[in-house]
Amino acid sequence: MKVIFGKQQAEQVGNRMTILELDTFFQPGLDEPITAYAVIDNTAIPLQEIPVLENFVELHNNMMLEYQKQNWNFCEQAIEHLQGRWKGELDSFYIEMTSRLVDLRQKDLPKDWNGIIMNV
Repeated sequence: MKVIFGKQQAEQVGNRMTILELDTFFQPGLDEPITAYAVIDNTAIPLQEIPVLENFVELHNNMMLEYQKQNWNFCEQAIEHLQGRWKGELDSFYIEMTSRLVDLRQKDLPKDWNGIIMNV
């Protein structure tokens, strides 16, 4: 999986590639959190997925929003539908996210939790 950091860089390649938000985290030395994005070459998308590509992108984006809202069930169901898409390029992220959801279910997170990873 190819990854880029920062919204500005994602916007620069967004019209040529499919860009999907991954994680937002604090990086030592930076004052503000930074977001990582997966970059998927649209030519790598299987032909049969092209008509529903927008639906997969929307589902992934909604999963990231629901993750911040602590809607773990939605995230798990979304991951089930998203694994294997984009020729499996994001499967390692979805596996990591599934593991993270198991851990997060055990924690008492504040209502205003925003999903930003603090330990990098």
